[in-house]
Amino acid sequence: MKTKFFLLLCLTALLFVALGTQRDYWSTAPYQTEAAYSNISRVATDAQGSLYTIANSKRSLIKVNPEGELVYSVSSNADALPGTIQLFDGIATDEQGYAYVLLAILDSYGLKVSGERILKVSPDGETQQVLYEADYAASENLLRVGKIQGLSVKEGAVHFFRKEVDTVVLFRLAAGGGAPDELRTFALPANRYVSELTGSDPNGFYFTSKRGRLYAVDATESPTMLYPGEGTVQLNFPVQVFTNDGRHVYFIDYHEAAVQRLDAGQPHYPIQSLLRYTQLTEQFGDVEWSDFTNLYVGHGKITVATTDQIIEVDPTGRIAHWTSTYRYPTATIWLRYAYWALILAAAASFFATIRHLYVRLMKRRISLLVKQLGVIVPIILAAMVGLSYSVYDSFTNEMKEEMRGQLMLLAGNGKHLVDGERLERLNSPLDFMSEHYQAIKLRMNDLLSQAGENRDGLYSTVYRYIDGNLYIIMDDDDSVTMFRPFLTSEENLLVLKEGRIVSGEWEDATGEWMYALGPLYNASGDIIGIYETGKDMNGVRQSHLKILSDVLGMIALIGGVILIVITVMTVYLISSIRRLRRSVNLIASGEWDTEVDIRTRDEVAELGERFNMMAGSIRRYIREVTGLSESYFRFVPQQFLNVLGKGNMTQVRLGDQVHRTMTVLVCNMRDFSEFSSTLTPEDNFRFINSFLKVFGPVVRQHGGFTSRYLGPGMLALFPNDPGDALKAAVKMRETLATYNGFRDNSGYRAIEIGISIHIGDVMIGIIGEEQRMEGSVVSDQVRLAGELEKASGKLGAPILLTEEALAACKRTVRLEYRKLGAVQLYGEARTIELYDVYEGDPEPVRKLKRETQRQFEDAVMLYQGGRFYDAREAFVGVVKKNRDDLAAKLYFFACDHYYQHGVTQDWNGALKIE
Repeated sequence: MKTKFFLLLCLTALLFVALGTQRDYWSTAPYQTEAAYSNISRVATDAQGSLYTIANSKRSLIKVNPEGELVYSVSSNADALPGTIQLFDGIATDEQGYAYVLLAILDSYGLKVSGERILKVSPDGETQQVLYEADYAASENLLRVGKIQGLSVKEGAVHFFRKEVDTVVLFRLAAGGGAPDELRTFALPANRYVSELTGSDPNGFYFTSKRGRLYAVDATESPTMLYPGEGTVQLNFPVQVFTNDGRHVYFIDYHEAAVQRLDAGQPHYPIQSLLRYTQLTEQFGDVEWSDFTNLYVGHGKITVATTDQIIEVDPTGRIAHWTSTYRYPTATIWLRYAYWALILAAAASFFATIRHLYVRLMKRRISLLVKQLGVIVPIILAAMVGLSYSVYDSFTNEMKEEMRGQLMLLAGNGKHLVDGERLERLNSPLDFMSEHYQAIKLRMNDLLSQAGENRDGLYSTVYRYIDGNLYIIMDDDDSVTMFRPFLTSEENLLVLKEGRIVSGEWEDATGEWMYALGPLYNASGDIIGIYETGKDMNGVRQSHLKILSDVLGMIALIGGVILIVITVMTVYLISSIRRLRRSVNLIASGEWDTEVDIRTRDEVAELGERFNMMAGSIRRYIREVTGLSESYFRFVPQQFLNVLGKGNMTQVRLGDQVHRTMTVLVCNMRDFSEFSSTLTPEDNFRFINSFLKVFGPVVRQHGGFTSRYLGPGMLALFPNDPGDALKAAVKMRETLATYNGFRDNSGYRAIEIGISIHIGDVMIGIIGEEQRMEGSVVSDQVRLAGELEKASGKLGAPILLTEEALAACKRTVRLEYRKLGAVQLYGEARTIELYDVYEGDPEPVRKLKRETQRQFEDAVMLYQGGRFYDAREAFVGVVKKNRDDLAAKLYFFACDHYYQHGVTQDWNGALKIE
């Protein structure tokens, strides 16, 4: 049982470990064969035709092969440090299929950039190598974007720009890593305010300024403006600029809703629209299109990304292909099925383990502490999880509502923060960093605490409303350009038309946001724009996870304290129960005087008192039962029950019997009839009881038991060693001498006893009827032993043994004895070889028998050989030496008779005793 539970536990643990290591397969159902692109911010291709996208609001790097199958998806936060958010912000590829991706490290609010890394991702996505790393001071106040831009790969090396306050540095970095080489440092002319950079040639790259101008940089220090033209004032703003040949510059124009190409090698820098938004809506009218977000040129095609689609355009502007989804590899789908099968297996194994634990093991004898913890721990864990979720959900919802209220309050105060008169004077990107722009920016920073520091993730955006269109004027995100068109939604119209303050949540290619919108007014009270403030939901989510972690930690601490208290209380309770158990064990082992002392003053203490009462009752009962058993054993000896295989009298049934070989000893007082005739009945009983009281214990002391009393005598059985019977017989003879001494001192005459010992098969059992039973021995061997006891007196042998008994006794007992020869009892057809054990005789008798033993046994041999004359003479010699030798006398008379009259035909050489 324990082995099965251990195996189930190990299997469950292994399955859950496997689920944890392969948890990436959890997010998607196995039957889902494709996935949709979402919130794409960057796109690139390689020489093999694979497509790379930074999607899911900059949190995922996705590679798809030319067949449209997913190769890998890498998370930006895979190795993020606590308290930080990591987002992908740029991508380039090489000819071998390696991806070089720019990773921005932001604070927990997703606002301030504290560092950037350039990672090299292997073609299969399995390995990532940090090629370059930059850390930034908090005082640099980099919001949403860092200093590195224009990531590209040329001639096997990575090129990138690092943008400082007054300079731009172009670096070349070996694909294997190491320190980058500085190719060129370009000092920015006054009021250029670099926005984006592209190119890898130190004497031929491009940049855009925050004022919506596109410049080319050659070997000189004076950049050439390519777009929109000197003296031209317009709202168009080139973004996502890209060049791959140093001559053609590609960019997105949000005002034209088009992808544009500028030829820097021709006079007047002609501009060509390669792809327009209207072209998409006309050609694919059933598709919902979103804004262009990024473009990439290379390998003979132009790849354009919208928020949720990828469009491939040939150099002439013809749409070659578009997609909004990618497929999962067949192997991945099967692995997902395997993972969900693993989930089912883990669930089945878990429930089997729980069932085994609570249904099987809990029924077994295990510690109360284990049982109690086994029940309480899951309940506490479930309660902790439920309470944690409840607290977390309630608290985070309350926090979100509180944050929403704070954002709406800040948005409502935007009309006091942003000077409408100054806002109306900002009419084109050329007004970037103008007097009015800086005044508004300064007030916004002051409101958001100390020039942009410690703003707790708050961002702000100012929109200008012109001729029914909404434009971004300023934003904390350095990548957002001035006068970028913004969608006029229903929420925006509520602010612009009704002056209401609204809030909501939004997700796009740059992230997820909670925001609030408030109207901005001019001096005439007209609504001229919108003030937006909000927070990155990534930061809010991390803050919520931190809260959840704190809640879990606190509840885990409380749960741990509760478990410790429960454990201590249970151990304290169990200690009392264990004392009770020890006392019960002592009682069970026979220590009836055991009592328990419990001072807990509770139900256990009361149980201890009841235990002591029970122990007292048991002691009284044991005394009564013991007395009763001892009384039973007076009638039926314990050894008798043992032979029957019974433990006590309650187990005895009528007809119980055992057939086995046992040693039979018969002891009786000689001439009792004559002796008892001189006594009264009362004196007879007193004598018999005194006789048995003296000689009965001798039997028990030597491993025998009395089966039947024969007046002043007994029939005893020895179930073990036959030598025990002979030792008991010798002890009886010694006891008789002592007993006669007491009788002589009291004025009574001495008595004599005869003992016979025989060994053979006996049937011992219970006879009688249901209401009256007794133990009895049924055997011809017992009858023979009784007859031999009677013959012992005639043979003058106080202890008479049969040949079978002597053979068995000789193995363990060494005593003096002599051979009496073959004897034939009266009424018996068989002859019995008998032996006279004179070890227990008085010393004078023993001395005479010892001296005549050889002559006696020779005479017996002569008798058995029919040489009666010689035998008679030999027995005469024995009698002359030992006048009390009755056996010799019997033999003498038999020899004389046979010598004078001869033997009959049935004579068998035995001495006949009548």
